[in-house]
Order: sequence, then C-alpha cells, then structure tokens
Amino acid sequence: MNTTPLHRLGRGLTAGLIALTLAPARGHASALRLDDLPEIGVRVRVRQVDGRSVAADETFTLRLASLPPVTFGGTDWSPWAETTREACARLLDTYPNKNNRLPQMRLLVAVKPTAQPGGTLDLDVETRLRDGEVSRMPAELTGPTLGVLVWRGGDDALHVDTLAGHGRRVYDAAMRAAVLPPADRPRRILFGERYIGGDSDAIAHREGIERLCGLGFNALHAVPKPFVEHVRAGGITQLWGAVYNPPGYAFNFATNRAAVFREFVAKQVAHAVESGWQRPEIALWVTSDEPGWYYPATTTNLNADPLALADFHAYLRERGLTPEALGAADWSAVRLTGRQSCRDVNSRRLFYWSNRFIPWASSRFFAEVTRAYEAELGEGFPVMVNFNNFMGRLYQPGPVGNNRDKTDPDAAMGQHDWMEFGRLRGSTCIATEDWFGDASAPQWSFYATRLRSAGELSGVGFGALVIPRVSGQRPEGMAQKLLALVGQGAKHIKFFTFGPEYNFPGNCYAYNTPVYQALSLGMGIVGRAEDLLAPGRLVPPEVALLMPQSAQLWDLEDQRVASGLMDVTNTDLFRSHMAYHAETYGIHLALQHAAIPVQAIDEETCADPSLNRYKVVFVTAPDLPQEAAEGLLRWVRAGGTLVLTAGSGLHDRYHQPMEILCEAAASTPAQAVRPLLSRLQALEPGGSVTAGTNTAVFFGARERLTTGEAGVQATFDDGSPAVTARALGRGRILRVAVYPGLCYRRSAGQTTGGLPSGFDPFWRDLLLHPVRAAGVVAPVKLDRPLIEAPVLTSAAGTAVTLLNWHGEPQRGVRVAVRTMARPARVVSARSGPVPFEVQPEAAGGDAMVTRFTVDLGDVDVISLPAN
Repeated sequence: MNTTPLHRLGRGLTAGLIALTLAPARGHASALRLDDLPEIGVRVRVRQVDGRSVAADETFTLRLASLPPVTFGGTDWSPWAETTREACARLLDTYPNKNNRLPQMRLLVAVKPTAQPGGTLDLDVETRLRDGEVSRMPAELTGPTLGVLVWRGGDDALHVDTLAGHGRRVYDAAMRAAVLPPADRPRRILFGERYIGGDSDAIAHREGIERLCGLGFNALHAVPKPFVEHVRAGGITQLWGAVYNPPGYAFNFATNRAAVFREFVAKQVAHAVESGWQRPEIALWVTSDEPGWYYPATTTNLNADPLALADFHAYLRERGLTPEALGAADWSAVRLTGRQSCRDVNSRRLFYWSNRFIPWASSRFFAEVTRAYEAELGEGFPVMVNFNNFMGRLYQPGPVGNNRDKTDPDAAMGQHDWMEFGRLRGSTCIATEDWFGDASAPQWSFYATRLRSAGELSGVGFGALVIPRVSGQRPEGMAQKLLALVGQGAKHIKFFTFGPEYNFPGNCYAYNTPVYQALSLGMGIVGRAEDLLAPGRLVPPEVALLMPQSAQLWDLEDQRVASGLMDVTNTDLFRSHMAYHAETYGIHLALQHAAIPVQAIDEETCADPSLNRYKVVFVTAPDLPQEAAEGLLRWVRAGGTLVLTAGSGLHDRYHQPMEILCEAAASTPAQAVRPLLSRLQALEPGGSVTAGTNTAVFFGARERLTTGEAGVQATFDDGSPAVTARALGRGRILRVAVYPGLCYRRSAGQTTGGLPSGFDPFWRDLLLHPVRAAGVVAPVKLDRPLIEAPVLTSAAGTAVTLLNWHGEPQRGVRVAVRTMARPARVVSARSGPVPFEVQPEAAGGDAMVTRFTVDLGDVDVISLPAN
C-alpha cells in the first residue's frame, strides 16, 4: 500500500509550513558549514572502572568519529585525537548533522578498555578547538560512546564541549529559572516528555531528566535501562510508550488479526518491563502517529484483497444497499471506486460508500488494536492515536503529499474522520498536534471541542501532542495552549519533543529557551488547580456545531485532477480549505469569544434523539444525508433553533438536490455557493449587512435569497435579505446568506500583544442572537468578550478556566459562575483566595450564582471546591 512515506509527509510538510517563522523568531544562525570548522580535539583520562581505581597497567582506546583509535594507559591522559577536514565533511553529510538547521555538529567518541570491554568508566574529558576554547567535563560512561558538540553561540563564537557540558552551558540556567516547586507540579493529569540521549554518558541523561522533572513533566518515554533509576530519582514514575503503527499500518482484514494484535501488544509491554519499568507504571501508549493513505493505491490494494472486499460487501448490506442500487448485477461486480467513476446516481452511490468504508474500516482496525491494549493493561487504559488532518477530513481530493499518482483523476488522500473514529472507539485517547505559534493558540480550543466531542460518542477521553518548538513568541502563549486543552477536560498531554535537537533535528525544542517559563507557568496552574481539573468533566453544552462529513466527497468535483485543497499538515484553517469547512472554525471562534461552550456533532447525531439535548445547531455543510435533514426538522418542530449558513443544506449525501431544508426555512438561494478559500485575506469585501441600527462589511461569497413566509432580520446594502428566520412548530430556522464566522475572523485586521484583534462585534452578535433567543444558559457569564471560560465539574467542585484572548491583561473582570451548590471558597491558581458572593439564580430554583472579580493575565484557573 502506498503509505510508507507518510511519516515523511507529516513531519516534512509541517516543518516546511513553519520554517519561515522558526529561524527569524529565534534568531538562530544557519547550519554549520565545513569552512566554519577548525580542527576539533578530544582527550580523556580514566578515573575509575566500575567504581574501582584504575590499575597502572590497564590500557584503553579512544576513537574519534571514524578516525583510527589511539591507545593510552593507566590514569594518564590520552593523546589528543583530532578531526581532519575529510572527517568533518563526512560528519556534516550524515544524519543527524545533515538534517540539523541549527549551527551545531555532533560527533561521537568511543572509549573502551582494551582487555574487557564493557562496564562503567568515570572520565575526565577535555575538548578543544584549534586556536579556540578548551573545555573540561567529567563523564560517566555506561556504554562505549561519549558525545561531543560543536556549536555557534549567541556570541557568534564557536564552542565545544561534551553533550552534558553543552546542557549545562546552554539549557541549565533557563530551565532552573523555570523550575516548579514539587507541590505545584501536576500529579494526576499526565504530561509526557522524552529525553533523547545521544551517548552513553550518565551525566547527560541524569541532568537532562532532572531538568524536565523540574518543569513539571510526570511521565517519560523509555530511556536505556541504566538510566531508569535517574527517571525515578527525578520524581517521574510513569512511562509512556509508542509505536509508529500496529501490524497492518492502518488496515488489517486477516481473520486471525485479534491474536496478532494481542501478541504484538504483549511483546511491547514485556519489553518495557525488561527495560526496568513496572506494569502499573505504564500510563499511556501511542499506537499511531499521523495515519493516512493515498488513493487510488489503497482502492487498488483493497480490491485485490478478498477479505477486504467481503468486509466491504457486508458493510454495504448493513446499510440496506443492494448491487442494483450500486449499478451492479451482483455482489461479485461491486468493487471500491474513485471519484472519476461518478456518472449517474448509482455510481455516485458506490463512490460515496467506497470512500466512507475505507476510513470506517481503518477506525475499526484501531478499535481492535485498542482492545488488545486494554486486554493487556486494563479496561480504559489510555491508548493514543495522533491525527494531522487538522480539520478532520476523511477525504482530500487531489494528489497531495507523496502520492505517486499525480495525474490520476482518482488521486486523493484518505484519513480518519475524527467524529467517526470517536464513535467507533478507535482509541481511548483521541489526539492531534499543533505545529502553530502562540498567535494561533485559540485554535487549540477548536481542536479540543472536536476531540472531546468525538470521544464522548463512545465514552472515551482525549489528549494532545503539544509542540513547544513553535511556541514562545508570547510570554504566556504555551500556558494558554495547555489550559485550552485541560480546561475542556484533556487528561493526557504529550509534548513533542525536548530532544535535544542535535539528536533528532527538525523536531525538538530544547534550544527554544523562551518557552520554558510559559511551559512551567501552565504546568503550575494545572498543578495548583488539579484537584478539581483532574476529575472534572465539561458542563454539557447547549449549542452544537455540525462537522461536515458527506460534503467532503463532492468538493472540487468540477476539476479533473483536483488541486488547491489541503488538510493534512495544514495548520492554517483559513487557507486551502473549503469555505464551508473553515466556517466551522469561524463560528466556534465567535462563540468561544463569548464564553459559549460548543459541542461538535456528526451527521448521525442529527437523526438521533440525543439531538434533543441542544437548543441551537449551526450547520455549514452543503451536503447532508436525507435522514439527517429530516432529523433536524423534527428537532426544530420540537423547539430547536437551526442556523444555516451560506451554501448549506442544499444537497443530499450523493450531492443530489435536496429541498426540504430550504422549504422549511422558506428561504431559497438562487444558486449554491461553495468556494475554495485560498487564504483569509483573499476574502474581499462584498458590501454591507445591516441588522437593526448596526451595519458591518461582509467578506467573501453571498447568497441571493428568495423568501416566502420567512421574516427578514438583516439586509444587504441592496435591500435583499441577508438573514431570514421562520418559525416551525415550537422552533425556528434561520438562514444567513453569508459566512458569518469567516466575516468575524476576517474583520480582525489588527494584532494586540501578538494575538488577532479588532474583531467586529456585529458578526459575533449576529451569531449570538439565536443563541440568546433560544434561552441557552452559559455556565459562566463575563462582563466583556474575548475571554473563554470552559467549566469542569465533579463531586469535588467546579474549575473555571479563564483564557484571555485580548492580547493584554484585563483588570477587574467580573465573573458569574452557575453552580448547583454554594462553594466552600474561590481560589485563583495564580493569585490565591478571591472574595466572592453567592446568590440563588432565581427564586425557588436550585442553581446558585457565585460572583467575583479578578485581574486576568493571559490565563488562570479559578477553583470553586464543593462545600
């Protein structure tokens, strides 16, 4: 299957997307060149062997890189081993130096006893640059290799030292300045890191691990067995493990696959135990990183697999489909197809279900792998799968990434639909990663909403991979990212990855010293509020946002070989996305800025009685299953408020005209709008919209509506309807003839403190109007916008996370929190006890309202423990 290059696609393209921001933001020089390097010398002296003194007649060898070894004896200093120009050229041209964009070069020195190789060697080490500095460090080798690093410092001079010495000189002061007191460190919410040692020096490992412990990390990826004791000594007693993918990568149709998965898991766990860990210490396992596949290669491979075809046919039968409905005489003629096969309704039906089956089958695959982990480590054990399709698309038309079929009309990429993956319980900890800077920190709230909502479909949790490498531009940006996740209920956060960079270039953040303080701040806030954050669950939202699913299969249908749409690795949700999909983030952002919690829902929910828990549903999707549209109308008649944005609800799942939503809304567009959004700034002003006495510029596409019984709530500058509303049963339907979420985000043409600012309140108020009219009860009310306030509750009390998206501190923020009981006290994680007052919400009601005032930096958590 054409999937081998996907890890290079994920990391490589992501690195490309951020490359323009990394170097300027950090001010780092470029990679070292051969002409930069003088001769590099190393010599050592052995002080002890396995804890005993060195005998006078003992001899040792020292070998620098690939150069011939030198021999020395007793406690004498070895001769200097020095590089040649040819040796440096080879080092610069091999991994990891070849991939390192920082001005660093790592080289390895081998030190061994000549008589009995092995054991622990305590050394004195001197390193020097010809006509430059000389450095001295001790070393404790538990194996044969000692790492040496040459780097250009902030003073623009070249330096040389052991890897441990480099850590002391470059990272130590910044990390010690960010150390958290042990009492403030998280204990129950997992924060996982990885220390990547590049040699056998116990000093480098021990001190590197101690520094990570000091920042608040409480779980570590596996280290060589001799260093496990250093992990525990630092206060970390949890292991997180990982594998790039399970047997089959993303698909496995074999009849014995359950046994294969169990054996696979058992071997991984056994290896962890053999490495020095106890089974109860294993706290998280990552089973796949950035899974995805290419079309038509995957379609071809599955069509050649009788077991896969049998499962496909069973999948179709379970959905009431017959060969005749798919344009075939019998099941033997029913095969998976691509987008160029669509000619009539039957062939469209086959294409649609072919490309819904494949991600479904992969979600089932991961669900079965998850059950194998749970069988080995306990029900509910956190199994993480990490996605890099940040809008959650299951189908991306066009030859993106490393797809070899560049000119094939069927070229596309497939990945998991986050909502379906959650519904099928594909893992017990659904996750994604950021790869965006602090200016986009609010995006984590959108991700968290969708991950949490997906997990709740099967009763599982969610987590994240946070990338400190791309953070640090704002003093509290990393803290905001962490609390955007934890504030919605994330319990497992893994960081990618400390490094250091010279051992895993292109991925690490050890060099990014500005991020340490913000990371420590976030950890400390969590640690101090953890008694309520850890057991807390988000107060159920009353507002839902439909995640488009069926519509994805018909995007760019007019193009023979699709181009211009990119979800995989694309962290800019307003670039190279369909406007209807980007609109979901725009709507979420406006509600987020108004402290209105949101639930992401899928098409299946629209036809399910569980829809009744919501008072308002926003729909941006152009294509919906008929049963989903009918379910939405039943819900409206029972009292719900449905908000349709431009281009939405006009077609069924096979992209055939569907009129029931327009008829119910008594508002029909003259033609469908479905633009591809190349970038946010490409949304040109299109005129103005007026609602009451307020007017705002709209951006991008608009509909021209013909209305029947619907009332007009807002108009364009030409007098035509911009927003219509019609009562239906006990509820009502609104149609907004533009993309209000995109208009809201596009209106923010400024920045304040490194965050977008200047949002036109017109568009936020337009989206809030149906929310308020529907009687949505927010768990928190604030006296100003642009402060997000997710609320977690449990028997222990209530935790309110305050995320300030103004870009500057806010003084005297008045907060009212709705609870079902009087809290014992109110405590800020940053400033301590807060004066408060409590009143009944309404006469005769059970709910209470706790009011208080706080000064707010970028982020805080307010704890209201139960009385």
